[in-house]
Amino acid sequence: MWEFSIDFYNEKFAILFKKSIEKDIKLLNGIITILKTNNLIKVLIAVPYNYKRRFIKFIKTKVAENILLCYKKDYIISRLCFNQISSTKMHVFLKALVCFDSETDKDIILKRLEDINKKIVVESFINFKINFLKKKWNELVDLANDNSSYITSEDTFNELIKFLISNLENRINAVNIFNKNNCYFLCDTNGKVIDDFLCEDAGKYDEEKLLTNLIALNPEKIIIHDQIYVEDKLLNNLYEYFSNRIEFYK
Repeated sequence: MWEFSIDFYNEKFAILFKKSIEKDIKLLNGIITILKTNNLIKVLIAVPYNYKRRFIKFIKTKVAENILLCYKKDYIISRLCFNQISSTKMHVFLKALVCFDSETDKDIILKRLEDINKKIVVESFINFKINFLKKKWNELVDLANDNSSYITSEDTFNELIKFLISNLENRINAVNIFNKNNCYFLCDTNGKVIDDFLCEDAGKYDEEKLLTNLIALNPEKIIIHDQIYVEDKLLNNLYEYFSNRIEFYK
């Protein structure tokens, strides 16, 4: 078996990372466990040697995605000076900030991960290999903070969110929204539940997660099924942020 260690100082992020890759490691006939040693939380993985090359490519991608999903978001939150306007809108706003230029960020991180061998300490990698990205993220936060004094109403806050969304990349052509028992599901054009690294989870969502995941995917078209079961508040928000992309299935 070929062994690899991904080490964290943040236990919460280590647990989330392990959860995100467990299914894939099992498909590679691998073993995964988590171990606490001194100040480090180690995600230890072993896979058969014949899967080594495939695994290295996979794990680099997952580390890059973890940095964007966890550390970029945490970094942005720690520097924002916004008052809570409303919980849902603030989560939508944060998601738009995290997703802003995320594909470029991911490509940069992957290039810096090219020389990893059998171990990586994620926080050390961030501080020494991609610390320059924090300057880029700071510029985004500064832009938001500089305009925070003007955001005194829902309308102006919505305008800022719409501006950010309009500058995101379209990551998917179309999504289908289904409703069942007051939960929402996102599926692709083939009816498969969408599992994407910028989404919170794959599966069912409440209104807030649905909105944030739509922002992460930023589809060119949003097809709503069973309109009668979709809450008016959610429809209003969808039209607010994706006004020219909404369609109803007939």
